[in-house]
Amino acid sequence: MRITEDESRIIRDTVRLRFGRNARVWLFGSRTDDTRRGGDIDLLVETPEPLENAFRESIGLETDLQIALGDQKIDILLAQPDLPRTPMQRIARDTGIEL
Repeated sequence: MRITEDESRIIRDTVRLRFGRNARVWLFGSRTDDTRRGGDIDLLVETPEPLENAFRESIGLETDLQIALGDQKIDILLAQPDLPRTPMQRIARDTGIEL
């Protein structure tokens, strides 16, 4: 996994501050492969409750993470309990590493 333990903790804590302590987050994509270089931080976030405005919440989380982690490219997929999982969300969860 190509993020530090400190970055992992910051991501996990930031997600839980925004979505509650039962929110879960997975790192997926190139950052899970130690043999690769570069790449953005791809995150799947499962929220414990439905969101009124998922787009706004996603942008808010990205902003919070940019402030906490510095200028890095971060992509966020939000999975809500009231909506079916998309194929990409299923792949992210199946291949990702839970933080």
